[in-house]
Parts: sequence; C-alpha cells; structure tokens
Amino acid sequence: MTKANNNEWWFAPLFRIVGYALLALSLFDIVDVFVPPLFTNPAWEFQMVRSLVERVPVPLLGAVLVFSGEKSLKIFKVLSWACLIAGMLFFLLIPLGINAGWRLDRQSEQELTTRVNQQANQLQQLQAVLNKATTPAEIQSVLTRLNPQAGAVPTQNVDQLKTQLLTRIADGQSQLKNQAATNRANAQRLLIKNIVKSVLGALVSGTIFILIWRQTTRALKANRQRA
Repeated sequence: MTKANNNEWWFAPLFRIVGYALLALSLFDIVDVFVPPLFTNPAWEFQMVRSLVERVPVPLLGAVLVFSGEKSLKIFKVLSWACLIAGMLFFLLIPLGINAGWRLDRQSEQELTTRVNQQANQLQQLQAVLNKATTPAEIQSVLTRLNPQAGAVPTQNVDQLKTQLLTRIADGQSQLKNQAATNRANAQRLLIKNIVKSVLGALVSGTIFILIWRQTTRALKANRQRA
C-alpha cells in the first residue's frame, strides 16, 4: 500500500463522519429557521431567506466532505440528487426574497407615514389651540405639552411668547418632514443592500449546489462505465 493510499484509507472515513455531522447541524439550523412558520409575513420571509443564505457554507462543506469519503454508491447518488434539489430551492429563494423585500419596504413606508402623520396632527392641534389662546393659562397649556419641563409663563409679553411658540411649532413641523425623509432614505438604502446581498447569496449558493450535482453525476456515470 502506498503512502497516498494509506492516507486516503485513514482520512476518508473521517471526512465522511465530519461531513455527516455538519449536515446534521445544518438540518437543526434549518428547522430552527422555519419554526414557527410565518409565511405571508414579509419580515419573517425576508429574514428566512437571509438566514438560509448565511448558513449555506456549513451544508456545502458537509456535502463536499461526505462526497470525499463516502463509498456507498446509493448514498452518494441520494446526496447528489439532494444537492440538485437544494440548488433549485435556493434559486426559488431569489423571487421570494425580492417579493418579501418589496412588501417589507411598502409596510415600512406605511408605518413611517402613519407615525409622521400622527405627530404632524398633534403639532397642528397645538398650533390651532395656540392661535386661539389669549390668556397666559392657555399659552401655558400649549407650552407644557411642547415641553413638560418648561416653567411658568410670564404674565407680561404674552404676545411675544405666543409668536415664539408658533415659530417653534413651525420649525418642528419642518424638522419632522426632513427627519422622516432621512429615516425613509436610510431604511430603504439598508433594505436594498440586504436584498441584493441575499439574492446574490442565493444565486451563488444555488449555482454551487448545481455544480456539485453535475460533478457527482459525472462521477457516477464514470463509475458505471468502469463497472
């Protein structure tokens, strides 16, 4: 027995054992990703796609190790077809991830719009109350709602204070719109980055699994021809 053959005799079973262990651990991770299933929930669907793509190195490595050490042609063939199925499933994750990301973007936009509208309505209500206010007590009520830590309103220069509060409310409305636009742009940019990363990851993962299937299929055909 040559030294190379001796090393193969020792390491082939070890490769197989480690490969099966990695595949088993991957199966546990996949079950954890899908439990509990919340399909139709865009946030869960998108996170599911991301999680599967992030976990793909382990089953890929496990499959390669098993193929390197597995001697049973039956198991070899089953794992080969399993790689084909895994590759097709990763390709199916691409439209699912894009669709879930788009729905998540729409949902985020609606939630942000609702929150901004609520805050804008509150400022408009304060503005309307302040426009009608004529006494220090009425102005004090508006000031307290704007700033709970504010002190008592002075009885003199009420009109000047009223003008200052109206200016502050107008500035708050402008800042609210600008902040909402900034938050929207940041959230959309982050979501697009995650969508691209997940879609490309699913594409690469599916391609690698398909390549493994093709190579192992050729190996099986070559083995049958030798037999």
